Amino acid sequence: TAVLGRDVVLAGFWKRVAAYLIDSFIVGLAGMALAAFVISFAGVAGLGRGSWMNELVANLISFTLSAGYYAWFHASHSMATPGKMAVGIKVVGLDGERISLARAIGRYFATILSAVIFGIGFLMAGFTERKQALHDMVCDTLVVDRWAFTAHPELQRRELGTVTVVVLAIGGVLLGLALLGILAAVGLAVLS
Repeated sequence: TAVLGRDVVLAGFWKRVAAYLIDSFIVGLAGMALAAFVISFAGVAGLGRGSWMNELVANLISFTLSAGYYAWFHASHSMATPGKMAVGIKVVGLDGERISLARAIGRYFATILSAVIFGIGFLMAGFTERKQALHDMVCDTLVVDRWAFTAHPELQRRELGTVTVVVLAIGGVLLGLALLGILAAVGLAVLS
């Protein structure tokens, strides 16, 4: 993609995965802490001690926190969540401008569409011409290098970068350990 004769570096699939892993960790920790606080406060106040109520509260908190986190950061002046900032990418409109809070909220809800079709909407970022996932197409957004559409486009980087490689490596190791744990549990269940 070129703008005014200058090349725009689009964020590839793996940078987006690394950013998502970082953001998921942040939102997950914050959600667990907030849910634990709210549930314990409700218990002290004598409200809703049933486990289904606790699950409902935890899920509502998680959903609301995620929507607010992604929408607020994408609509902010940085145009990026902490995960995207760490790997050097940002979300912009097709014109390279910052997106509105309303569009950022819409983009968050459009990620649900990307997820419910077995994650294919996310995988599209690896194969489309402008590296757009389905939710980017729905909301007319691009994920680009942090220096794209700035006064210093020459600072854009195409390579993954150290943070992305380290996060992907840690994510891969954790995924491998999780798979080994599942296989071990299945193996023990079969043997018993």
